[in-house]
Amino acid sequence: MKKYILMVFMSVCGLTVFAQAEFDALRLSQTDIIGTARYVSMSGAFGALGGDMSAIGLNPAGIGIYRSSEVSFSPSLQQDFSKADFNGKLAEANRLKVLMNGFGYVGSFRTYDESAISNFNFGISYQTVADFNRNTNVLGVDRPTSLLDRIVAVENTMWNDNGTHPYHSNFYSFVNGVHVIEQFVNDNNENRYRPRLDNGELVSLSNMKMQETGGINSWNFTLGANYNHNLYLGIGIGIQSVLYEKSTIFSEEYQLGGGTELRNAMTTTGSGIDFKAGVIYRPVPELRLGVSYRSGTYYTLTDVFNASMASWNFRDPITDVLYNPDPKVIGNEQTNDYMLKTPWQLTLSAAYQFENKGLFSVDFECVDSRSTDLKSGDGFEMEDINYYMENDFKLSYNVRVGGEMRLTDNVSARLGAAYYMSPLVSQVETYDIATAYTSPEYSVVKSTWYGSMGLGYRSGAFFADAALQERVSNEHFYNFCDMSNINVPKFADLSRRKMNLVLTAGFKF
Repeated sequence: MKKYILMVFMSVCGLTVFAQAEFDALRLSQTDIIGTARYVSMSGAFGALGGDMSAIGLNPAGIGIYRSSEVSFSPSLQQDFSKADFNGKLAEANRLKVLMNGFGYVGSFRTYDESAISNFNFGISYQTVADFNRNTNVLGVDRPTSLLDRIVAVENTMWNDNGTHPYHSNFYSFVNGVHVIEQFVNDNNENRYRPRLDNGELVSLSNMKMQETGGINSWNFTLGANYNHNLYLGIGIGIQSVLYEKSTIFSEEYQLGGGTELRNAMTTTGSGIDFKAGVIYRPVPELRLGVSYRSGTYYTLTDVFNASMASWNFRDPITDVLYNPDPKVIGNEQTNDYMLKTPWQLTLSAAYQFENKGLFSVDFECVDSRSTDLKSGDGFEMEDINYYMENDFKLSYNVRVGGEMRLTDNVSARLGAAYYMSPLVSQVETYDIATAYTSPEYSVVKSTWYGSMGLGYRSGAFFADAALQERVSNEHFYNFCDMSNINVPKFADLSRRKMNLVLTAGFKF
């Protein structure tokens, strides 16, 4: 029950202070393998390779590999599939979207012939680093616990010893206004709330429909140098912009008649800045070793959110007459300003080139999600949420491998694979989770796998690449936090599969 106190604290302080919860912070902290077709086809294993528009966002020392200037752009076609299994009840949702993975320019400037520094390079690139576009549908049947049970469980923690009730959860005005909870006096002569459902009444059907759109885009400004063709140095600044939009409809129909529907809409916008530095070293011509550090992004963000709730076929407890028309409560649009610092990342890389026949590359990345930090809009630490993030998040590791083989003088084939570890501790699913605002749903992210392939063509100054990527991930999706002792599934097994077709075209000059 460790997080009931957080929900109470959020309600006491108001929605505009401590309303951003840890799972929402985690969403904005995770990145994806998105970029040029060559980068994607090798699953982003480019930390020691460089020479690619997306690679310099991973390790800025990679810009030092360039010996000529370059422009390129990379559109993509994305198909997202999700399948939810809630105690044997299956539901699917799909989404198709055209995206711009990125574009950019690298300028290479040679020094005088006697200098050990052969060239300085400067790059400006635009890249999508996180993609939020997806649909989710979760169906449940004959569930013994309702969202109303969750809401009254939180409400009942707020009664004072003297029987007064000074505070309410964020949900109270909605459930009270549509007449789905009632006050009573228990056997200990204590004031309490309960759902207006019969004892043992099942939720005969529940339906969650969620649509998410948007992403995180970054303008990268990178400066690097080539020292004697065996040491490459680079630094970079990234300026991120965030757009995340979520709309949900969660409905329940009850065994003895009646039902409820809760709608939520939220938009997150903002901007941030991060800092990167890296080194690539060639001890022998065939081998490259790389290390890079990313500070994490310092965001200033704003949430705009609203909700409504409706009920039907509930009767007035005094007159036993159906409420007519069916009641509905529409909330007032509210905003919340806050600051977020995402985790730092350290990447170690190695690549080996087999003469002119091909290459193999591997990246090992460490991400400390425990360093995620939230502050209110006026700069005060959100100490409660930061405490829980420090304990619920963990040090996680990502591995990327990729290879390229030259088939002809002009054509190359590529393969890649990657594994991203869950940033959450396993115990988090045993805790009472307080979510932000009036959105009760959350997902516990499991591991993510990537597989990719691609082809590349080079002819003079022109190059063109194509990549096909499959991303597979698993989540435990909770319509709401269910802390009942009933031994039945409380979450849906949610599997996601995303297919990306990426094309890149560019010129060197």
